[in-house]
Amino acid sequence: MPYQRVLEFAALSDTGRVRAHNEDAIVVCADYGCAVLADGMGGYNAGEVASAMTSQIVAEYLCTKMDGLWFPSMGPRPVAMARWMTEAIESANRNVLNVAQTNPECAGMGTTVVTACCLQDKLLLAHVGDSRAYRYRDGDLTKLTEDHSVLQEQLNAGLISEADARFSSIKNLITRAVGTQQELLVELHIHHTQDDDLYLICSDGLTDMLSHDEILTILSRYGSDMRLCCGALIDHANDRGGLDNISVILFRLVGEENKSWLQRTFTR
Repeated sequence: MPYQRVLEFAALSDTGRVRAHNEDAIVVCADYGCAVLADGMGGYNAGEVASAMTSQIVAEYLCTKMDGLWFPSMGPRPVAMARWMTEAIESANRNVLNVAQTNPECAGMGTTVVTACCLQDKLLLAHVGDSRAYRYRDGDLTKLTEDHSVLQEQLNAGLISEADARFSSIKNLITRAVGTQQELLVELHIHHTQDDDLYLICSDGLTDMLSHDEILTILSRYGSDMRLCCGALIDHANDRGGLDNISVILFRLVGEENKSWLQRTFTR
């Protein structure tokens, strides 16, 4: 059963202009205020397998946990939700790794993941890899996740500037991924929400094509219509070359009842 505030969302995924297959995956559990985005990699179509497995495992784990609450109107505590989010991603990691090790066609596959869960006035974000989450508030855009990548380590060490980083030849070398190692470190943070916040989760097919300021401009212009805004983000990324699959989720918290239990991405 849903509890208190729920997730109003729009989601869209596009293959882009270069790739033959879409290896991104999205699942949104609207009644439970949770959304999952995964960007797969490795082997012929194996990335698609990894991202689909991960998004589904994580979403089902979290929805099952919340559906089993004794007092669903109260919702889980943040500490419990944080533990469940970590457990969900760890479960996905074990399953993806097992499939990769036992099926030659899936050898080497893995996926990034970003999971967002809304609890009353809090947003919990758990992520692995370089897919991102942003918050648009009062005309400002803030990146809420830090990429697990070689390039991010160089940025943190002051070896490269933000301006030069956009054009780095190693910007897609990630240091953590679901399904690539036995022990996976999941990064998790809790943020306080405000009523007018708009949140964006996206794969690197968007952020590799559009700068921070370009994303801000699109959210400022179209953010009142989230479905339209999803399309505008993807269209602009494709206009810049569409070199990778592009997936976006936009969401905000609302107090109205949402009738859907589990909803998947709109794909075009």
